[in-house]
Formats: sequence, structure tokens, C-alpha cells
Amino acid sequence: MIIMTRRERAIRKRRRFILSVLLVFLVIIGIIVSVVSCGKTKGKSEEKETASKASERATSKNEESSDNEASSVDENAEKIVDTSTVNGLDKAYKNLMLVNGKNPLPDNYDSEIRKDLVEIEPELRNNNYVTKIHKSVYPYITAMVRAAQADGVNLKVWSPFRSYADQEALFRKQVERVGGDEELAATVVARPGTSEHNTGICADFNMADDAFENTPMYEWMKENAEDYGFILRYPKDKQSITGVIYESWHWRFVGIDMAKKINKSGLCLEEYLEKNNLKQEISIDNF
Repeated sequence: MIIMTRRERAIRKRRRFILSVLLVFLVIIGIIVSVVSCGKTKGKSEEKETASKASERATSKNEESSDNEASSVDENAEKIVDTSTVNGLDKAYKNLMLVNGKNPLPDNYDSEIRKDLVEIEPELRNNNYVTKIHKSVYPYITAMVRAAQADGVNLKVWSPFRSYADQEALFRKQVERVGGDEELAATVVARPGTSEHNTGICADFNMADDAFENTPMYEWMKENAEDYGFILRYPKDKQSITGVIYESWHWRFVGIDMAKKINKSGLCLEEYLEKNNLKQEISIDNF
């Protein structure tokens, strides 16, 4: 049997106390480490979740913004089309070439222009003698006649482009009618090379007769022709300026925007071009 002294018992007791304290300290450290670790893990998870939600919100906002931008672009595109065209026709396109007794066409114009002429459909005209129009005017004149017919008005093209030879034959007949006075004849039928019909950018409608003024076709043209780029070329009160008698049946293409401006001004083509310094040189390249 081992008998411990008092000193030995005290040392053993002290060692047990120290071991207990160390054990408790280690347990506390372990708990703290565990809590901190869990906190970090939870924090990272919350950060990821927050970042993910923020990303989703940003994506949704960008998609909404893109949709709005696309919608805005589409709306702007429609506005551009609406302001630049009417009935599918270019409002800005114009031809201001002035042809009259003082501004004749070149001698070679008649032969050069032929390659640019196109046939007007039979249902849109009532003459098989002259049937062609310049290709640049074709979409406008055919759209106009179709629109009139859709409104129940029997508008048809009577006399569009005429060659110099055709014009010469008509002029000579008119000279005979007035007893050989060429100057007088020229106020009714222009000399070859001085007629708008030789350009292919005008037309007579239904008939070359004063009776046209009293028809539904004339009334429709007064209301709607400018929407297709046509003006009444030889008004009743402008004969001293145009040098041509009043022709209710003769309409000239100048362009949609330009037709509206000329009609609003109350001026004939000669007056309007001079006032605004817009006279276009006569050339086959004008088209």
C-alpha cells in the first residue's frame, strides 16, 4: 500500500484542476470555431442568393429595356414610312422640268426617251393610239387611276406620251383648222418638242374636250390628283402666262409634295418655278 504525503496529494489535485481547465478551454474554442464557420458559410450563401437575385433583376430590366427600345424603333420606323410615303409612293420625288414654247426639248430627246417608256394597262386607258408613260411616273398615274376607279369614278388615261412625229401630225391638223395661223394653232396644240406630251410625264384623261370639266372624273381629279403628284397644268386664269388654252383634261406630274405646294400657292407651274428659282434644266438625265 502506497501512502502519499500531503505534498504529493496537493500536486495531484493541482494537476487535475489544470487538466479540467484546459479541457473546458478546448471545448469553448471548438464551439467558437464552429459558430464562426457556420456564420461564414451562411453569409456566403446569402451573398450568392442576393447576387443571383440582383442578376435576375438586372437581366429582366435589360430585357424589358431592349423590348422597349425595339418597340420604339418599330414605332419610329412606322413614322418614317408614314411621313415619307403616301399610298406606297415617294412623296419627295419630283420632276420640275419646264417644257413650253420658250423651253423646247432637245432634238434627240424623242429617241432617247423611248427606252424609258412603259405600257399602261388597257383597263386604265381608253385609247390604243398612244399608250405609254415614263417609267418614273408610271407608279403614280396607275395608282391614281386605280384609286379613282375604286371610288366608282371612270377615270382613264387618254393621251400620255406622244412622239415628235405624232405631235407634228396633230399640230398640222390644228394649223389647218385655224386657217394656217401657226401661232394660234400652237395655243391649242404645241409644236413638236415643245409639248409636255413629248416628255412622258403628263397625260390627258378621258377626252381632250371642254366637256371633261363637267364630269365626275374632273371633280375627282380636283380633289385627289395632288395626292398622286399631278397638277392641272393649264388653268383657266393663267392662259396669258402658259401660252396655252385652258385644258381641264391635261394634268402634269410634278411630285406629291410639290403638287400640294403649287396648288396651295395658286400659281401655275411657270410662276411657281420662277418665284422659287426651281426651274429644272431640260435633260434626259432628269429622270
